[in-house]
This record gives sequence, structure tokens and C-alpha cells, in this order.
Amino acid sequence: MPAHHLSRRSDRFTVPSQACLGFTLIELLVAISVIGILIGLLLPAVQAAREAARLVQCKNNLKQVALACHNYETAFNVLPGYGGEAGGFLIRQLPGHTRTTQGGGNWITQSLPFMERNTLAQQIGSLASHRSPHTVPHVEEAVSSPVEGLICPTRRRAKSYPLQSPYRERYGSRGARTDYAMNGGAAEVLVGANQNINDAPAIEIKHDGTWSYGRRTPTSKIQDGLSNTYLVGEKAMDLNKLSSANGFGDRAPIAGYHNSPISTHSYVRFAARSPRMDSRDNCLECHDFGSTHHAGWNAAFADGRVELMTYSMDLLIHRMHASVSGRETSP
Repeated sequence: MPAHHLSRRSDRFTVPSQACLGFTLIELLVAISVIGILIGLLLPAVQAAREAARLVQCKNNLKQVALACHNYETAFNVLPGYGGEAGGFLIRQLPGHTRTTQGGGNWITQSLPFMERNTLAQQIGSLASHRSPHTVPHVEEAVSSPVEGLICPTRRRAKSYPLQSPYRERYGSRGARTDYAMNGGAAEVLVGANQNINDAPAIEIKHDGTWSYGRRTPTSKIQDGLSNTYLVGEKAMDLNKLSSANGFGDRAPIAGYHNSPISTHSYVRFAARSPRMDSRDNCLECHDFGSTHHAGWNAAFADGRVELMTYSMDLLIHRMHASVSGRETSP
């Protein structure tokens, strides 16, 4: 047989010297595990970066609110504040502080023109003091118009939320909210003899804050100095009620309603207890400062600066920051 025929036959049965390359099952599982570990390490960093950005945005919101309050004070010689509201529920006011016919809506609607929301201020500014309902389309639309600068981006979206009675009868089904509350002063917790452990303890105001029942506060009355006194801060919330906005301290829309004793609970807070991070089933959120941030809660001082305050700060110092009186040694 010719040599070239033998060569072809031997080539036909020769095993290739190099096998096809590919992944084994073990190698694939190892690669997936490594990728999973990397993603697990990366996600917390991404979330931390996002929260840092939201924290900065929240601080900026409070900065703009503080500047609006200062611009209001420049125009009217007093800080925005009391607008004729009924006394808050479960709050014992200071002696001599009574309800007056002070007008101008609440502190939020007073500030809106200085937050470049003059049109909205004109639409809702006088609604709180009216006694008759306003369930007409243009009012419902205005009351439900959100103000992005009044919402903490860590907590929730700036949109309208459901309204409950008595606000639903006045304004319709939905209303805009605020995550920021004006400082109502230093207070003590009162547990009355007739209260049981399931009742929310009342608070007694000991020193006025920048928001004061029955009157508005000029900066000259802030005796410890603007840099030592809260102006506006983040309010505590019940995490179970963020979507429904049915928390006792979140029911009123920013338009307010002066004849409801729970209206100020949505936009005024007190230094009665230490601020804390938002929790579930928090029945005391209507009086307290707090936030959704893990690092602390933001507060704008009366001089306009904004600071991140820790949840571990001493309660006595917290109360001193909330008082406009000078030289306090006790709440």
C-alpha cells in the first residue's frame, strides 16, 4: 500500500493533542460565589453613599426653611409661629398663655412666600382659620400640592397623603405633609394619677420655644443667643404609618386647621423626651423630635446653621436648646 494512503488512514484515527477549553461546574460555582461576595461588599457602600446624599439634602432643606424664617423675621420683626391654633392635645401650656385671634395661617404657610412658593401660600394661607369646609376642586388641588423642601428624602416621597377626619371633610381626600417641626419649647412628661400604662403621657411646657402658644417670638426674646436655640428640626414619626400618614403627629396637612386641637402636633415638637430614631408603634411621636437617619437627627438653630444631633445627647442639654429663656439649670 502506498505510503500516502497509510498517512491519511493514521490521521483519521489520531486523537487530538489539545482538548476543547471550558468551565467545569465547580469553577462556575466558585466564580458565582466570588461575584456574590463582591456584590455583598459593594451594596452596603452604595447604600451608605445614597444615605449620605439624602442626609445632605435633608440638611439643605432645613437650611432653606431657616433662611425663610429669617426673611420672614426681617419683614415682620418676629419669627413665623403661632397663627391662632387651638391648644395641642395632651399638652399643658405655660400659665398666662391663652388662645388669641392671631392670624396668618400656621408657621409653614407664613414661611412659604420666602421659599419661592408665594402662589401656594396665597392659596392655602388663610384656610386654617376658616370655619367652613373647603372641599372644592381648586382648594383640594392646592392643599394636596407637596413642598419638596418640607420632606426628608430618607423618610418618604414628597407627595400628597391620605387625610383623616376632620381634615378630610374640610379639604378632601389627600393633603401634603411636612417632616419638619418648629421648636415648641422645653417640657416635662406628666403621668397623671388617672392614667394607666396604655395612655400616652401628657407633657407640661416649662419654657417657651421659638414657637409659642398664643404669640409669636421676636429674636430679641431668645436670651441664650440664636446659636444655642433650636428653630426647626426633624420630627419623630411612626414607621407603621408613613404611607397612611395617620400618625397622631402627622394627620394635619401643611394648610392646617386652627380649630382642631391635634393640628399643631403635625408641625410643632417639644423637648420633653430625648430624640430617637423612628420606630414602629411609636405612640409618643406627636410630641418628640427624631428622624429616620441612623446617624442622628437634623436641627436648624435660630442663627440659621444646621447640625446633625446625636440620639445620645443629654436630655437636659436638649431641653436647654429648646428653650428661649436664659440661664436654665432645669427643664
